[in-house]
Amino acid sequence: MKHYKLLFAVFSLTLLAFAGWFSILYSIDPYQTDWFSRVMFFFFLLVFLWGTIALAMYYWRKKEGSSSSRFSRIKACIRQGLVLSAGVVGLLVLKTIDVLNILSASVYIIALILIELFFRFRKENYA
Repeated sequence: MKHYKLLFAVFSLTLLAFAGWFSILYSIDPYQTDWFSRVMFFFFLLVFLWGTIALAMYYWRKKEGSSSSRFSRIKACIRQGLVLSAGVVGLLVLKTIDVLNILSASVYIIALILIELFFRFRKENYA
């Protein structure tokens, strides 16, 4: 698979997620909705942020002139985009269920940092 096909797939998924998130945003009352609508709202927001952050990071690294290969750059941007968007959406979910405070936010952010460090420093040849 060529790298531009993968980028097009990420871009298309981002546009579809934005359309879903936007339609939920303007058609549902957040104070009188069921749990499924809220889950779909946060899911579409997660996918939309994931794709947006991943594409922005890829083109920023491409402009910067990173020396890594295209596929390793795409994989890293997709992974880091997922971690960042999961951080934002996770904090929003914690705020929605009224358990967000400085302790829960810091534990959540430290967990995301540890997950990113695990994937960054792991060896590729685990058996």
